[in-house]
Amino acid sequence: MSIKGVAILGVIFLAFFSCMSAEGTGQDVKGDDGSYRIEVKINKFPEKVLYIGYPYGDKKYLADTAYINDQGTFVFEGDKSLDGGLYFIYSPDRVYFDFVVAEPEFKLETDTLDLVGNMKVEGSLENEIFFDFQKFMLPRQKEANELGNDLRNATDETEKKKIQERLEQLTEEVTKKRNEIIQKYPDTFVVKFIKSTVNIEVPDPPKNENGEPEDPAFAYHYYKTHFFDNIDFSDPRMLRTPVLQPKIEEYMEKLTVKHPDSIIASAITVIEKCKADKEVFRYCVVNLARKYETSNIMGMDAVFVKLAEKYYLSGDAYWADSTLIAKIKDRVDRIKPNILGKPAPKMVLLDTLMKPVSLYGLNGGEYFVIFFYDHDCGHCKKKAPVLRDLYNSKLKNMGVKVLFVDIKNDVEKWKQFVREKEIGNMINLADPYMKSNFRYEYNIATTPTIYILDKDKKILAKKLDVEQIGEFIDKQMELKAKK
Repeated sequence: MSIKGVAILGVIFLAFFSCMSAEGTGQDVKGDDGSYRIEVKINKFPEKVLYIGYPYGDKKYLADTAYINDQGTFVFEGDKSLDGGLYFIYSPDRVYFDFVVAEPEFKLETDTLDLVGNMKVEGSLENEIFFDFQKFMLPRQKEANELGNDLRNATDETEKKKIQERLEQLTEEVTKKRNEIIQKYPDTFVVKFIKSTVNIEVPDPPKNENGEPEDPAFAYHYYKTHFFDNIDFSDPRMLRTPVLQPKIEEYMEKLTVKHPDSIIASAITVIEKCKADKEVFRYCVVNLARKYETSNIMGMDAVFVKLAEKYYLSGDAYWADSTLIAKIKDRVDRIKPNILGKPAPKMVLLDTLMKPVSLYGLNGGEYFVIFFYDHDCGHCKKKAPVLRDLYNSKLKNMGVKVLFVDIKNDVEKWKQFVREKEIGNMINLADPYMKSNFRYEYNIATTPTIYILDKDKKILAKKLDVEQIGEFIDKQMELKAKK
């Protein structure tokens, strides 16, 4: 039996007590004149300055700074409204606690002996609910942790059962308290936050006439389908909590098969949910597009291309000006022709005898390795001999053809490179008269850039290191042999 109580309590506890240029505006918290005022008093606190900040995605940002006044109080105030969400008060190495920004003016008072336990709230129903729930949770979390340790160390079955029963009681207490708050304050931001920390419960799977599950993967499919049921995407204040970004990350990284098509489907699912609010939508599009544009995992650029076309180039990205759209279009145009699985872009270049050679006219190879280089590039000079030796010792006997392609237009330096690196027994090509568009279509931003094609010139891999080529082709041949 799993330690269910510890798991459930842990999720809620961590969501409340573990906190993490922001984009978007969130839901403003302002007075009638657009201002805000937050008074904080911490007894037995020796410092003269205090800060408030907020989580946004996987980062934290400073919102305001206050200095202690003659009454021993820190006053955070401003004419420009604060965005709503779960903020935190901190002083380096001194204090740190979360609070809710959902009203324009309120007071918090506590002491360093027990920041949460001794908290007093004035003028904020949201914070009253928030701190009351924390005060309820703290002792139960402590007990659950202790019981969890006892259960791991227990050897007597009777003792284990007793511990498990108490953990289940704690879970029931937390669930009951949480449901009471949800029912009593359904329209508060705190309730939305509490609900967002609750994991989806998976029901028993439907069974056939033999009593067997109709779908062996029912639990996975149900959990993934309902994963965001407790998240209110229509409330931009959720952007400033430690919940939204980790939930999206878990959905993309743990519940999605690591294949571009699957990731594209999941990313679109998330973004379409985010359309419930324009700032949440902006956040999701910006961050998911950036995540896969900058991914180091080969093939993930296909996800960026799809998201860019669907949301930026379609005009849905209301925040993107013409300059940004132009840059994104250029990125798409550079990446789209060389996505994994596509036929490699056509390329007609000259060999060292200055005769034209077409990529698609080359036959007889099981695989084709294209090594794009700059004859003045120091790294290219080091890697070219490594590929040469790999070809002579292994790739040649495997039916692999290697193309060395100089991206510059200096014929003499190109031929000198071929001689010095002793690569004349392979296919050497260049474009000295700049007639080909291969530099753009193969997205050669740095050198060397390596592509691996199959015998039909379909792109199997790109942007590999020379040292990865042999292992990659070995695996391709193994997969081919199993078919």
